[in-house]
Amino acid sequence: MEISTIEALQNGNHEAFEEVFLAYFDKVKYLLTGLLRSESDAEELTQDIFVKLWMNRQSINPNKAFSTYLYTIARNTALNYLKHKLVEDNYKNSFNDLDIEKADSSDEILFAKEIRLLVEMTVCRMPVQRRRIYQMSREKGLSNNEIAEKLDISKKTVENQISLALQEIKRVISAFLIFFL
Repeated sequence: MEISTIEALQNGNHEAFEEVFLAYFDKVKYLLTGLLRSESDAEELTQDIFVKLWMNRQSINPNKAFSTYLYTIARNTALNYLKHKLVEDNYKNSFNDLDIEKADSSDEILFAKEIRLLVEMTVCRMPVQRRRIYQMSREKGLSNNEIAEKLDISKKTVENQISLALQEIKRVISAFLIFFL
């Protein structure tokens, strides 16, 4: 893409936007379809990307590779979509996991589900290694030694990361409880 076209887009030129749209829409959609495995979701997200591109056109650097810029936006959009979908799916599945008969009321069920969702969202936002260590410890039941061996890191690093993860979860739950109780 020519620098003059990107500069024109940056300055709000509709013809330049149309040129960029026609040149890149199918490429972005193809990339997203491969990442998401859903053509309809890919098309919707591609449209959203181009709307955001237009709205944030002043922040485009015409001296940098435009295709790389657009690829980064598409990749991040796909990752955010997948993370959101994972949390949403986990939340929906959590309705099936609770034993409804054992709960005293529907309020308790809702409260437990909200806490579980809050924990899942907190875990999703953790740095990759901390999240992986936390999940290996809490979800897979691995010992600190086993995690250290599998990830080729020290046991102390595992302990520190689990401690940081639990502190983060406690902080978020405390804020939630203070707000709602």
